[in-house]
Amino acid sequence: FAQMSHRYFQIHGAEAISDDLLLIHDFMKQEVSDNANPLAPVVHWRNDLDRGGNTVRICTWDRAGLFGKIAGSLSAIGLNILSAQIFTRADGVALDSYFVTDARTGTLATTDQREKFEKLLTRVLGGEEVDLAGLIARQKISQTPYQAYAGDHIPTQILFDNEASETRTLIEVETEDRVGVLYAIVQTLAELDLNITAARICTEKGAAIDTFYVHEVDDGKILSPERQHQVARQLRRAIQALEKNA
Repeated sequence: FAQMSHRYFQIHGAEAISDDLLLIHDFMKQEVSDNANPLAPVVHWRNDLDRGGNTVRICTWDRAGLFGKIAGSLSAIGLNILSAQIFTRADGVALDSYFVTDARTGTLATTDQREKFEKLLTRVLGGEEVDLAGLIARQKISQTPYQAYAGDHIPTQILFDNEASETRTLIEVETEDRVGVLYAIVQTLAELDLNITAARICTEKGAAIDTFYVHEVDDGKILSPERQHQVARQLRRAIQALEKNA
C-alpha cells in the first residue's frame, strides 16, 4: 500500500485492490523463480458478462513506452480498448488495467485472442522488434461496433490543462473511436518525449475520450504555447493517418 499513490485508493474499491494484490503476488513469484524471464508480464483476465467484455490486468516492470506497447499489442490482435487505468508503484512495478472487447463483434475476447495477446506482449516487452502499427493496419476494421452519435462524424478536440495538477500537464483528447487510436496517441506522445504518469481512457457511443497526465523530460509541464501547438498538431496528424488507412 505504501508504494501506491493516493489517487489509486481514491478510484479503486476493495475488490479491485484485492485483485491487484494477487496480480503483484503472481508477478513477484515469477520474478524469483529459477527459470523466470524478468521482462515477462503477468496477465490476469476476467470476463465481465454484464458489460459484455473483458477486464485485462497486467503487471510488469515499468519502462519507457510501456503504455503504448500494451495498447498496441491489444489492438494488434483485434481487441478494442474501451477504458484503461495505468499506475506505477514507487518501486517501479506497473499495474495497468484495460477493459476490452473483440473489435469485430463487440463481445468477449476469444481464447485465441487471449493467448495471442500474451505471447505478443511478452515478445514486445522482451525487446523484440515487432511492427505493431503494421499488425494493427492488417486488422482491416474500419469502424468499431460502437458508432458515433446519430451516425455523425466526431471531430477531434485536444485540450491542455496546467491547473489540474501541481506537477503535470493534463491532455484530453476527444476523437472518434477506432481500433488503434489509443496506440497512435500514446506513440505520438512518446515520440514527442512526453512521459505519461497516469491516464484515464473512456469510450462512449463511438467517442474516445482519453486523458493523460504528462511531463517533459526535465519533469516540467507543457507551458509554452508553441510546444502545445506542436503536440496538438502531431496528435491530429497521427489520428488523421488512422482515418486514411481505415
